[in-house]
Amino acid sequence: MIRALNSIALFLLITSTHGCAPPQHRPPEGAAPSSSASEARERNRAVVHAFFARLEAFDIQGFAALFAETGRQVMPFSPEGFPKALDGRAAIFNQYRSMPDNFASMRFPDLVAHDMVDPSRFFVTYRGEIRLKSGAAYNNTYAGMFVIRDGQIAEYHEYFDPIVLQRAFGDALGATYNVGR
Repeated sequence: MIRALNSIALFLLITSTHGCAPPQHRPPEGAAPSSSASEARERNRAVVHAFFARLEAFDIQGFAALFAETGRQVMPFSPEGFPKALDGRAAIFNQYRSMPDNFASMRFPDLVAHDMVDPSRFFVTYRGEIRLKSGAAYNNTYAGMFVIRDGQIAEYHEYFDPIVLQRAFGDALGATYNVGR
């Protein structure tokens, strides 16, 4: 799993540079980044951290509000019967709305938000420790790519082990996450 996440990280770093500043626009080695870029990066980083804090607090309304109206969550490794993408804030809210009914607790230890050249992009690695109300556990390792525009999440690409997801939820996967409802 770690090897797969490292490969994903490398792929994301290579393919995400289309939105990054060309090398000739980077500050000289050792020079401090511009104040406006640093400020934008910190504002955008706060959105990424709010994403996880609101999930941990089961503030699903507040969590969904972090996304732009046309925000998108992409989950390319999701298992059959689980969406590969959620388009729009309403779809994202619908997917997550029953979490408080099914999850007893949720933590994201080991969260690291890696800066990209573009201050609106972050590559995030983290681990989820989730206790279900059924007594079962769902513990997975993730990598994610966030794109923040105008203070909201425009895109969130989430990479996780689908086998761990299926083992934790089994036949209840669709109901737990409102798939198709």
